[in-house]
Amino acid sequence: MVEKGGKIRRNLLKGIAVTGIAGMMVLDRNKVKDMLKPITKEDLEDGYIYTINGVEYVISAESPYKTPEELQRLAKEKEADAKRRCMESAKEICKRLGENSPECKLAKKHCQEIKVKWTLARKGVRWAMALDLNRCIGCRRCAYACVQENNIDRTQGIEWIKVLNISREELELIATDLKYTDAPYKERVYIPLACNQCEYPPCTMVCPVRATWKEADGIIVIDSYRCIGCRYCITACPYGARHLNWKPVIVDALTLNPNMHVLGNVPREVHTVEKCIFCIQRTRDGGTTACVEICPVGARAFGNLHDPEGPIMRIIEEYGAFVLKPNAGTKPRFFYYFGPARTPPKDAVNPKSSNWIGNPPRPEEGAPGPNVLPGGEESFNEEKKSDKGM
Repeated sequence: MVEKGGKIRRNLLKGIAVTGIAGMMVLDRNKVKDMLKPITKEDLEDGYIYTINGVEYVISAESPYKTPEELQRLAKEKEADAKRRCMESAKEICKRLGENSPECKLAKKHCQEIKVKWTLARKGVRWAMALDLNRCIGCRRCAYACVQENNIDRTQGIEWIKVLNISREELELIATDLKYTDAPYKERVYIPLACNQCEYPPCTMVCPVRATWKEADGIIVIDSYRCIGCRYCITACPYGARHLNWKPVIVDALTLNPNMHVLGNVPREVHTVEKCIFCIQRTRDGGTTACVEICPVGARAFGNLHDPEGPIMRIIEEYGAFVLKPNAGTKPRFFYYFGPARTPPKDAVNPKSSNWIGNPPRPEEGAPGPNVLPGGEESFNEEKKSDKGM
């Protein structure tokens, strides 16, 4: 009786969350009931398996879309909407720069190339990421590539990846610096932070309309068509990885990425939440994420956690790994580790030098190599001599 009463109370709270929005919108009653339909324990244990061209795919039991046909219809709807919004941007560009300008032609080309895929998760795959903190140099290239790849609004300052700059000695997240302008330094550690793609995500548990859920391959996705912007998930996330679009998403047709996924980087609706989705438009087609691809020092690794020969398991077995906020009980699938070698950062005493372990020993007479004393005096004197010679 208590359990039944608890279900009624939870459903009532969900209904209250929706009716606050429904009062301002015309919603179909059956659609509201479908959004509030509870997920049974049996549903959570099993997914919906489909065989397509001899390959087994899985639709998560948590997903409100249970068949490939439903996802295909949704993809077509979002593709038409994305093309419409793209053409509006292209018309403004053409009006401003002229119909025959290269920018106008490129913008129209991007709009024509838009393709919203509905690729399903493969059976037996669980995506994960590992990041070597000894290699990361805090350059933020991963954050910039993410914005470009995932069609993030260019005017709100939203970035799915934040890089924390903390003391190597203390490793205290509270004393982090997010607005640093110079890096790397040997006494600092740079920790890129994004969605941890948790095994037990609290964000999906609090969503009153089932707009966010965990896919069968472990990616936590958000359907902006269902999201009502209540921000419960933002509050529930222990990693601060979710962001709300406070105004209509603006992505210039010139910089738009036409390669989209129905549950991924389609430009989102206003007042909806978004976050990292492991570049689902790439990874489900056999590619890797944009942040892994752009990293200049190879600090990131991405792969299938269920593959014993894959990069993630190899890293965990060889170096060990840790996660952020383990006591939260979320079991993140974003691992951090300290690799064997450090990418040379700048020396705080001599910022123009990349020699972070000190000056090399003075070579013997006639031997090749730099001839520098610990204080750099000899090189300075050589510069003086050359100046006098001039």
